[in-house]
Amino acid sequence: MPSKDAGTSTLMEMPPPPSVGRPDSALPAFCIALRSQAPYVKAARRAARAWVLRWCAMPEDQADVLVLVLSELCTNAVVHGRHDSYELRGWMSAQDEVCLEVNDHSPSPIPVPRHAGSECENGRGLLLVDVLIEQMGGAWGFSEDGARAWCRVPLKPPGWRSGRTLLR
Repeated sequence: MPSKDAGTSTLMEMPPPPSVGRPDSALPAFCIALRSQAPYVKAARRAARAWVLRWCAMPEDQADVLVLVLSELCTNAVVHGRHDSYELRGWMSAQDEVCLEVNDHSPSPIPVPRHAGSECENGRGLLLVDVLIEQMGGAWGFSEDGARAWCRVPLKPPGWRSGRTLLR
């Protein structure tokens, strides 16, 4: 007989995992492949937001900021990647950190945040990532070959109060 969860269509419809006493091997994780096209960045945001809210029990306002960071990393994969798809992975560490990784499978020089002029329409994404991850008490970066962008944030950032926005 199929499990009760068979045919579940979204992460939000699935029952949450047990929150206490779970072994490290049972920590929440996901991996999806997405087309390297702008409309699929929205799908990445929706999947990651549902995952961090439901499976990691992240406060909604913190999840919103993390999804903004993820959107920037996915957009970079779409704009600068050289393949038809990219991979999004998320996992929770044993230290109660939420970790996200975007792999566009396109080795390249490691990008750095830049200060775009006021007349530029783009070029501020990594600067935004840097500021938001710092405010959340996390870390971010790229793999040595530049193909994978990653970030990790504590599930409960130091000094976090529910309802507080990190954007200042």
